[in-house]
Amino acid sequence: MMIMTATENGQHARVLIIGAGPTGCTLALLLAKVGVPVALIEQNAVPQQHPAACILNTRTLEVFREIGVAEKILAACQNPFERWRITWVVSLAGRELGHQAGTEDLETALALSPAVHPVQFPQHKLEPILWQKIEQDSRIDFYRSHQFRHLEQNGDGVNVTVENRTTGETVVLTGAYAVGCDGASSHVRRALNIAMNGPVLQYMMGIYFVADLRRYVEHRKSVLYWVLNRNMLGVLIAHWLPTEWVLFTPYYPPQQSPDQFTPDVCLDLVHRAVGTYDIPDLDVKLVRPWVLSARLSERFQQGRVFLAGDAAHSFPPTGGLGLNTGVQDAHNLAWKLTAALRGRACPELLATYHAERRPVAMANLEHSVRNFENMNELNKLVRLDFNKLKTLQVIQNARIFRALPNAWQRGLVNAVLKLALRRLALLDRDGTRGERVRAQFQALLPGQVAHYRFLGLDLGFAYSLGAVIPEDSPKPVPPDPVMEYLPTTWPGSRLPHLWVHRNATRLSLYDLVEPEALLLLSHPQGQELWRAAVRAVQSDCAMPLLCRSIGRGGTADLVDEDSNWERLSETEATGAVLVRPDGHVAWRCKRAGSMPHQELHAVLLQLGCRCSREAAETPINT
Repeated sequence: MMIMTATENGQHARVLIIGAGPTGCTLALLLAKVGVPVALIEQNAVPQQHPAACILNTRTLEVFREIGVAEKILAACQNPFERWRITWVVSLAGRELGHQAGTEDLETALALSPAVHPVQFPQHKLEPILWQKIEQDSRIDFYRSHQFRHLEQNGDGVNVTVENRTTGETVVLTGAYAVGCDGASSHVRRALNIAMNGPVLQYMMGIYFVADLRRYVEHRKSVLYWVLNRNMLGVLIAHWLPTEWVLFTPYYPPQQSPDQFTPDVCLDLVHRAVGTYDIPDLDVKLVRPWVLSARLSERFQQGRVFLAGDAAHSFPPTGGLGLNTGVQDAHNLAWKLTAALRGRACPELLATYHAERRPVAMANLEHSVRNFENMNELNKLVRLDFNKLKTLQVIQNARIFRALPNAWQRGLVNAVLKLALRRLALLDRDGTRGERVRAQFQALLPGQVAHYRFLGLDLGFAYSLGAVIPEDSPKPVPPDPVMEYLPTTWPGSRLPHLWVHRNATRLSLYDLVEPEALLLLSHPQGQELWRAAVRAVQSDCAMPLLCRSIGRGGTADLVDEDSNWERLSETEATGAVLVRPDGHVAWRCKRAGSMPHQELHAVLLQLGCRCSREAAETPINT
């Protein structure tokens, strides 16, 4: 066994990250950006080969902008706004049943964020970009092909034992903290004996294939094509139009199992979904079973070890929130780990990670489950109920059923499914009855919109507990808090985007946010007041604190020609907004009191920053 220490490898791996998927890579790059050394441990030798997750929302692209990969992703992706729709078909070659727009237009999207917008960019294209960035950073020790085996923690740090899958050599890595980003079957979570609770919703097979299907989709470019016919129920995900696809279709264990999806079976399923056997260039690349679950870890932290991404929460893909929630976990945790490692924050700040991120994960999980259940309303139109099909698994585990010969069991299950799918033929029937059912089907499609349009969940989520100073006033919310986003500086919310100018340079407010400092934004009328307050508290508070004023001109640090900040800040002329390194509002003061420096000091203490406690009892003005 080899123990890797600061002396032996020349770099103390202060944070150990297990798992180099999007969550782990994002966390590693955020930490390395501020000089925190990282050991990144990954069991695989190469990045993800399956397209897997593919939707990157606006907030995720904002985080990727911070770590320097957003521009490359935006340049490489296909134009999402010419294909951002969802289409329902009998088959690609057959009848179209309806469609819905999937997101806002480009102008709307760019008005809400600094030059980024949602994109479809599959994980097998994303991970190579992240891995390349990782390998170029000398502050990250990247342990590919290393399997997590064991961890121990004490008051001083964490020891993680990993095994080189090529040589069999065992290595112990030491660090101050460890983060499990190792997926839904997380070995780190299991090592901590943290329960992951929630149901399995569906078992699916994912068939990744390439074929040029442009003649069926060029006139109706979409992200998803839901397929409903008597021989096939599933969804075709267009990962890269018109050639890269994944077909997801359900199966029902134990009598239906992944090993039954042979190459011939998979080819036949693709042919049924496309609606023709005339696909000469069809090539199945990879077949994987997927378990659609709705599970949430009981805790996101245990001592010096944290869980993030799918290790902490597992959503069904109905909404595309899994990868995005993981990236935002990393964003939330990175600045807190940095502050703790630099001696700028108390341990209580790290505890806010669980308090802040678990409720967000719960909200995203519940939305994903609602989407999954809502899709069933379309099937019910032809009396095909997914919930009733789930009873197949219950029946298969019944003693009387299991007493039957295996061939009989399998035959009965297949017969029931075939009979159930036959009802979908009504959607393709000619004549008055078919037309009536299709009209009813199309009338239900607007009810699916929240599945694909969730700007409120993307940009509007807020932390009501944690490293924030709450207000008595309720958070402003739009009429539909899932689909609509209302910019606000209510504590815990994402700082609203605004373009400003510094000299001749155009900047977003997000360009002012520093990864290791708090940012206090004021108006010109109150800038001297707040600058003096910052100078007074900075002398005995370890957390760096910057102060910038925004106004139409004059003495303002940043020019806002249209005075939008007056409205967006939701504060008066002497008020201020305190922003965390992750771009969320920590506190706001609507108007300055008589002792702003003491009030600011008390705020920093309450947030978990290391300061003297002289002003701890000062009332905080909101």
